[in-house]
Amino acid sequence: MRDHPSIERRGAIEALRAGVPNRAAIRLLGERDGALVNSFLESLGRCTQGLDQGRQAEGNLVWGSFGAGKSHLLGYMRELALERNFVVSLVPVSKETPMFDPARLFAAAIRSAEVPGANDEVITVALSRLKPETEPYDRLERWATDEARAGSLSAAFAALLWLIPRLAAEDYARDRARIPRFFGGGRLNATVVKSWLREQGAAKLFDIKPTRETELARQRLRFAPRLMSSVGFAGWCVLLDEVELIGRYSSLQRGRSYAELARWLGWDDLDGLPGITTVAAFTDDFVDQMFDNRRDEELTPQALEQKGLTRQSVSARRCMEELRRMRGVRLAPPDEPALSTAQSRIADLYYDAYRWRPTVLAIGERRARKSMRQYIKSWITEWDIERLYGERTTIEAQTIQTDYSESTELEQAAPAADADEE
Repeated sequence: MRDHPSIERRGAIEALRAGVPNRAAIRLLGERDGALVNSFLESLGRCTQGLDQGRQAEGNLVWGSFGAGKSHLLGYMRELALERNFVVSLVPVSKETPMFDPARLFAAAIRSAEVPGANDEVITVALSRLKPETEPYDRLERWATDEARAGSLSAAFAALLWLIPRLAAEDYARDRARIPRFFGGGRLNATVVKSWLREQGAAKLFDIKPTRETELARQRLRFAPRLMSSVGFAGWCVLLDEVELIGRYSSLQRGRSYAELARWLGWDDLDGLPGITTVAAFTDDFVDQMFDNRRDEELTPQALEQKGLTRQSVSARRCMEELRRMRGVRLAPPDEPALSTAQSRIADLYYDAYRWRPTVLAIGERRARKSMRQYIKSWITEWDIERLYGERTTIEAQTIQTDYSESTELEQAAPAADADEE
């Protein structure tokens, strides 16, 4: 009796056919570059050490043309980080998650966060594991209190940590969703926190003041990795995909995006994020298009300064200096040995999925700009036609050019609240 084809492998083939490898495809095909793996693992280690030392580990960059395998590589990094007990967020830059909006970007990272060994929202998991009257809890509460006294963190964070073990069971059951929602990016009225404090006879213990949402987003980004660390996670790995989309913003919003990216990648010396390691993926023509053709290195800092955003201008300049160097992983067009190896591995996967042995296909003329994605999709399509119709054919592929034209529509998503709390 013939074995039933593997559902997981068939799903992997379907994802590869669509040009968007899913987790099954990434896990089954893997990544063979030992130097690349070792470099990423070292960055994870620096992230864990950096939280104890109060400094952020510098992030990583991935460069490649459309279809070169950036998303596949980020997916493989996700698997590696999860295996090493990191919370992992894969966040494509998009209209819904604009790079220039810290509140929206943080919310997207929290929403997409995957927790090792749990199937729940990361803040909820962390608070369920955070036990009062333990050293990790006390250490987190002391840090939040010290930061609040220094004026670098809203007193609401310290107050909520102080309140959690003191709220009556019935009160906490009623309000339990409000605390993790606030830590994860939601609104929490300052008067509510004050009323909880009054009920505990601690109205004057914390100076609760309204805080602008943009500033709260930056504070949450510093608080979240410490909360994760307090319950045993090794750190927070954030994978930013399709970052080249910032090239379609206006000059002002590109400048803000460069400044935010500097924070995420550990290039902002005055506003580090200990406990976070970030990987950002760009198309490999981004620097030529935006710095040489569009003159962003000259024009975007000016746009920020004209709006009085001197601090962001400095960060944006630093970010562009680092991007200009184009350090990191460069995904070059595949050579013939790499193509032959990839075809063999995908042929085995195809056989496991459909119990049909694919024929070996000629690599054909190798074009400089033809991506691995194009090769893979053409192989699978040719095998499909032969398996289903008994015919051989040749698939032609065309390269899609990255669009860097400005689009105000990408900036028109409803902005996150930027007013004082009610």
